[in-house]
Amino acid sequence: MKIVILFLLITLSFALQGQDLLSRTQIFHAIEWQHPAMAGVQDKISADLMYRQALNSYGKESGYYQAGLFYPIKKGRGNMAERSGFKISNPAKARALYRSTKARRKQGIGMQLNAIKLGPLDRKEVKAFYAYHLPVSYNFTVSLGSSLKLQQNMIGFENLTVRDEVNDDFYQQIINSSAGKQSNLQFDIGAALYNPEYYFTFTAKSLFITELQNNEVLEYLKDCTSYSFLAGYKWIIHPDFSLMPNAEINYFSTYGMQYKGALRFKYKELIYLGAGLHYDLKYSALLGVNIPGNVFLHYSYDYYTGFIREFANGVHEVSLSYLFNNKNASTPFTW
Repeated sequence: MKIVILFLLITLSFALQGQDLLSRTQIFHAIEWQHPAMAGVQDKISADLMYRQALNSYGKESGYYQAGLFYPIKKGRGNMAERSGFKISNPAKARALYRSTKARRKQGIGMQLNAIKLGPLDRKEVKAFYAYHLPVSYNFTVSLGSSLKLQQNMIGFENLTVRDEVNDDFYQQIINSSAGKQSNLQFDIGAALYNPEYYFTFTAKSLFITELQNNEVLEYLKDCTSYSFLAGYKWIIHPDFSLMPNAEINYFSTYGMQYKGALRFKYKELIYLGAGLHYDLKYSALLGVNIPGNVFLHYSYDYYTGFIREFANGVHEVSLSYLFNNKNASTPFTW
């Protein structure tokens, strides 16, 4: 009976708190991870890392970890000229070449690794991305993308104590049902419209789910179908200062709408300060620093106002971006 109650508590815990752990505060960092249509949006190969702390009551080992690598495939003549050692002396002709629709046409591919640990729950994911970017005018580009995710959910038994393992029917059901594991394939599709100043992207997540390793007890752990819209704008108010608002709306088939937003104030391309809001749940403080050597560091601290406040005094999130072969000192698309 005790183990039944334990699993009911795990179910409730993941339903209430697991979604928050999976819901990132830094919605502007590595947007390819959540919106596959933006895969390869950077003009350089990019690598990203992220760690999000779990709620305080789950110990130091619990948390959310992500790592990703994205590669833009460009074959336009503008890309060839940009890579060559020769420079076009006429600035107007150079801009026309580099900004032409043919030069900006590209594909994007990427790979992402995710891990979440929440008490006895252990989730691991491998996700592959593809996007095609088609310029439709001098400024605007339309992109279509998709991602395929392999997800495995598992409950660890090493810390469970069962008085009579042989005769405990519920325990035996879990052990004999894929050894406490559940795995599936999930498919996302998305579309985006963007230019250097702003972007709009829409994604249908977990639209198709295929069970690979079925476990009725752990059925609740797999992702639900959801729809996400994210928009961002870069408003240059002075040559040295800019404001960058972001807004995200999510709809989950299991529990409805979710609203998030962030506003950052950036000095040159070096540092930003900002604030974030997750409606009816938390406020966030944001900080970003451009470290010489193509490293971009993001930090956020969440202060909870909703029911989760009972479980957390505050949650930290740290992420890192790196651009390879960044000779012209460019910045990530959403920096």
